[in-house]
Amino acid sequence: MTEPGVPGTGPARPDPADLRTARPGRPAGGGARSAPSGSGSGGADGSRLWPGDHGTLPAPARLALARLVRGPYLAAEPEPDTWRALLAHEDVVRERLADQYLDLVVDADAQVAFVRDVPAADAPQVVREVALTFLDTALLLHLRALLLDSSDGRVAISRDEAADHLSVYRRRGGGSPMDFTRQLDATWARLVESGMLEPLSGDRCLVSPVLRTVFGADQVAALSGEYARLAKESA
Repeated sequence: MTEPGVPGTGPARPDPADLRTARPGRPAGGGARSAPSGSGSGGADGSRLWPGDHGTLPAPARLALARLVRGPYLAAEPEPDTWRALLAHEDVVRERLADQYLDLVVDADAQVAFVRDVPAADAPQVVREVALTFLDTALLLHLRALLLDSSDGRVAISRDEAADHLSVYRRRGGGSPMDFTRQLDATWARLVESGMLEPLSGDRCLVSPVLRTVFGADQVAALSGEYARLAKESA
């Protein structure tokens, strides 16, 4: 993910770090379609899932592979069967992803998995970058902190609660309430579209458990310190 500054009257983006490498995967050209449901193996033992099938993985493992490639991530909840298939066939799934210049990240504690570009200088960029604004990053840091503090790993937040947390940055930027509302609406929509927020009822969303994993500790520490400084200056 990249983090350009907020256009207009918003505060300048902090300098120490960005979240360029911290994003669950969604290939730049669009995701693969899910494999057909069903049981049995592919071409290796003569049992095909469709006419002309040359695959060798059983259907549940193919579905796990397809979900990872489609992105943004695979979670045990609400897909327990696909999650178990990933764990059962993790080695071969890793091999298939590596053939596409993709690296598999599995967080067994949070029960989430996602793909990212392999760390090779000459490898092509496969995973789509998601640009983050100042408000996007501020809200993601807040959501990640709430998630890590949660006793059961589940956090729900409303748009109004998000607005309350981010209001300090509106005061600092000096923008109008209408400008702030538009920016917050765009931030909320981006995080829902990327899978970081999962809609519940009304305006409430569940915070994705993948936020525990996708951001590196050094990136989070640098950004958190700078955002805390900005918030203190605005108090």
